[in-house]
Amino acid sequence: MALVSPGVQVSVIDESFYTPAEPGTVPMIFVASATDKTSSSGTGIAQGTTAANAGKVYLMTSQRELAETFGDPIFKTDANNNPINGGETNEYGLQAAYSYLGVANRAYVVRADVDLGQLEATATAPAANPESGTYWFDTAVSKFGIFEWNSASASTTGGQTFSNKIPHVITSATLLNAGVPKTSFGQAGDYAIVATTDANEMFYKKYDGSWVGVGSTAWVASNPTVLGSTATAGYTGTIGSGTTFTITINGGATTITTSGTTATAVASDISGAGVSGLSARVVGGILAIYYDGSADQDIQLGSGTLDIAIGLGIATGTYYVPKLTTAPHTSVPAYKTGDTESRPTGSLWVKTTTPNSGAKWSVKKFNGTTKLWEDITAPIYSNAETALYNLDRTGGGVNLAVGNLYIDHYTGTNALEQTIFRRESTGSTKITGTAITTGITAGSKTFTIAESIVGQLALNSAVTVSVTPTGAATDADLIAGAINGSGFTNIVASVDSQNRVSIEHNDGGEFDIVDTSGTLGEAGFTGYNYVTKAGTANLYTTSTGFRASNWKILSYTASATAVTTTAANGQLWYSSIVDEVDIMYHNGTIWKGYSAVSSSDPAGPQVKSTAPTTQSDGTALVEGDLWISTADLENYPTIYKWNATSLKWILVDKTDQTTENGILFADARYGTTGGTATVAPTGTIVELLASDFLDTDAPDPALYPKGMLLWNTRRSGFNVKKFTRNYVDVTANNTRGSDSGSSMAAYYPHRWTTESANQVDGSGSFGRIAQKKVVVQSLQAMLNSNQEIRDDESRLFNIMATPGYPELIGEMISLNNDRGLSAFIVGDSPMRLTPDATSLQNWASNVNLAVEDNDNGLVSTDEYLGVFYPSGFTSDNFGNNVVVPSSHMMLRTIALSDQVSFPWFAPAGTRRGGITNASSTGYISNEGEFVSTALNEGQRDTLYSNNVNPITFITGAGLVNYGQKTRFAGSSALDRINVARLVIYMRSQLNKLARPYVFEPNDKITRDEIKAQAESLLLELVGNRAIYDFLVVCDESNNTPTRIDRNELYLDIAIEPVKAVEFIYVPLRLKNTGEIAGL
Repeated sequence: MALVSPGVQVSVIDESFYTPAEPGTVPMIFVASATDKTSSSGTGIAQGTTAANAGKVYLMTSQRELAETFGDPIFKTDANNNPINGGETNEYGLQAAYSYLGVANRAYVVRADVDLGQLEATATAPAANPESGTYWFDTAVSKFGIFEWNSASASTTGGQTFSNKIPHVITSATLLNAGVPKTSFGQAGDYAIVATTDANEMFYKKYDGSWVGVGSTAWVASNPTVLGSTATAGYTGTIGSGTTFTITINGGATTITTSGTTATAVASDISGAGVSGLSARVVGGILAIYYDGSADQDIQLGSGTLDIAIGLGIATGTYYVPKLTTAPHTSVPAYKTGDTESRPTGSLWVKTTTPNSGAKWSVKKFNGTTKLWEDITAPIYSNAETALYNLDRTGGGVNLAVGNLYIDHYTGTNALEQTIFRRESTGSTKITGTAITTGITAGSKTFTIAESIVGQLALNSAVTVSVTPTGAATDADLIAGAINGSGFTNIVASVDSQNRVSIEHNDGGEFDIVDTSGTLGEAGFTGYNYVTKAGTANLYTTSTGFRASNWKILSYTASATAVTTTAANGQLWYSSIVDEVDIMYHNGTIWKGYSAVSSSDPAGPQVKSTAPTTQSDGTALVEGDLWISTADLENYPTIYKWNATSLKWILVDKTDQTTENGILFADARYGTTGGTATVAPTGTIVELLASDFLDTDAPDPALYPKGMLLWNTRRSGFNVKKFTRNYVDVTANNTRGSDSGSSMAAYYPHRWTTESANQVDGSGSFGRIAQKKVVVQSLQAMLNSNQEIRDDESRLFNIMATPGYPELIGEMISLNNDRGLSAFIVGDSPMRLTPDATSLQNWASNVNLAVEDNDNGLVSTDEYLGVFYPSGFTSDNFGNNVVVPSSHMMLRTIALSDQVSFPWFAPAGTRRGGITNASSTGYISNEGEFVSTALNEGQRDTLYSNNVNPITFITGAGLVNYGQKTRFAGSSALDRINVARLVIYMRSQLNKLARPYVFEPNDKITRDEIKAQAESLLLELVGNRAIYDFLVVCDESNNTPTRIDRNELYLDIAIEPVKAVEFIYVPLRLKNTGEIAGL
């Protein structure tokens, strides 16, 4: 403000403009990796690898931060821990970034939206992870603690001991008949747990081949209660016809009169005596007596006119029936001969605790965050109140967390039931009826409630509650009042604002209700139905009434393999199956199964490495037989057709998609039908031979000639497929194949579609090439569409690389142009490119006419691109030897060069081009092995003449980058890396220098200021050996009135960049003695 009275006012005008320094060497590294990797700390998901963060740009400042964000770089090994050199699921980019950050502290990393983990080879189609919180009863590792008693004498091997029995666990209903294992399943003496229902009933296969429920009367009668023995004192086996002996059950004696003189006759007499549950048979020549225990737990045998010890080998006395005991390992059943109630062979002990091979059910819960199955403890108890007593002895249930499990062992009518229960809620156990509006039927009513008590193993005795409803809405208060006045310890009742009665156990315990008069039923209390989800929450029907409980039967899947769901939309599958090929034939009208070719091989195309001499069944080859050679998997498939005239295999041109001798690669079908609404299509190769079914997306036969072959990429293996949900329009009709015109309403709606697109020549992509195709497509999509990486104001970087993928060079050039040519691109050469001069020349000069940079040829030319050869050999974060691309080495070499010099110094030669993150260079052979090589001068000349920079071994210096050419197509200073990087540096600096002058007056003062700033910058570059000389013009000569009127200011700069020494010539002259002194 202006001064009014005398004083001093100080103002500051900032004219201290200067050009900010460059941030140094900062690369942008594009990578592919597995998704949802574990961070390097071992806890949690590496956030940079989640699907949601694909395409997000991360600034990394250390190796530790990189490993936490993206996990440790993964390089795959085979089953013998040998490295898979050049594998398409190796994380080259992350390893390069990790190595770079070992010598620098800034790098941008962005991950493509592809999951390398999904590109692991599998023979079966993958499925998706289940929802978080899904439960899995893992039947493969669960132990069930089944111990069978052997009552033989202790002197007998195994006698008077228990032996552990491993049951079959049935999870498929196809093995059952009315819920019981089929008689065709298992052997006599086997045990089985039927896990197709939540009861998990246990069964035993008895001697006659039938299955009986363990614990049932049928099971009791499946093993002898009494078994004779030839070792019984006085035994002779003499049985007189018409003699007698007695069998007493529950005080009732039955006299058995023998009808013959053999044990078989006696067995028949016992079975025919009309005693319920009693039978007999001969086992090994000795009488065995069975009783089902329905009336008593023992039988008594006494001699009459037949001395049973002499005739039957059975001593008189009391015999106990087989028994089932469920008890912990600390309570061993008293089954021995000297015990009060010795039990016969076949009696069981289900050991309910883990020690000594006891029961340990493996129940797991899926964690959607970690993507892992977590073990959940599931102890075994006889009922819910026992579970509460053991799990929360001081609280009675109120302290139990939601998610606690226990297994309820209950001997039901048919079998031992083993039901898994889950704690559904915390706090009190509460049930609530429906609103009482018109009242309950009037009259005197009763019901009983039995409650659990803290620290008490069993429920209290039932208490009778009496109430006299009046038929009015006030009956709700009468019922609640009657309950509260009955003297319960934990049970209270209340009426809510909707006039509903609630009954509550304050300690979260159990209570049983017997609704004697139906009063509670009228008040809206009904048993909860697990299927319909109807009924009163926390109230369950029992055999005598109701049980109120915070335990609920667990919803889970029982399986020997981890639970999965239908594959997620976009799930990838790299099929490892090479020898299943579905080929169809064009008959002039439609595509047909290949059996349409008369007498062709009954098993379909033969897939093998050597030429077949017969059909697969040994019969003679016929015209049209097919052979798919696997001798060269890198160029799979090589297809041959048998010519019966020349008796030779004729090569099929897989690039021909137009003539009758060609072959088309496309999706056609997966099975012999469209599947069902819930079941995917299926079909073996043999079945497909005779099937003309096609999915509606199959190629239109009208577009192709008769005789052409169709390689069905959907069903055939060795390629990459993607799962597409609702791919089939089930509201439409099929337009292809034998189902043409038919509705697809009943079809399976989802399909696997080929994701690894065909080659440019029309042939299919298979094997490693198919894997790479998918990765490259994803990387290319990211570079072409990602807007974050195009932000040239907040994300400043001056190097770009996509380690391991030469195919991305073109996309990086386009990105660099979008960003104003602000970065230098480090390009790779193929890892399998051999170092012979012919191969190098053909690749570098694109003799094969490749349409993009790839293994077949180098296409791109650009003054801001440098390509390097060959690959390197180093170790990964786990110490494994791995092969890495050339950019892995060069990113670090450039960083180290810039640390000791400037970007305009060539990062090459023995001073600044040393390779510090590889021990050797070379290529990958056809066998997948790394072959070390040191490029000789001729090989280096071949590369350099084609603008490819060699990395080689120099004696005394080690591995060195020995070139600094760009891929500039012409001849200028920009054909050298040091000049290209100088221009990038100057472009950035001049941009910063000029920006403060935007909106300044376009007059001589401004022009002089900006010129002075530019000259100051250029003088510094002269001093730093970047340029020899320069000229700056910014005056009226280049800022004409016309330009000024257009609000333009021109700053013309000419520079003479310093060139690097690459060729040193030393002429050495020989002189006669004394000549030099005279010169």
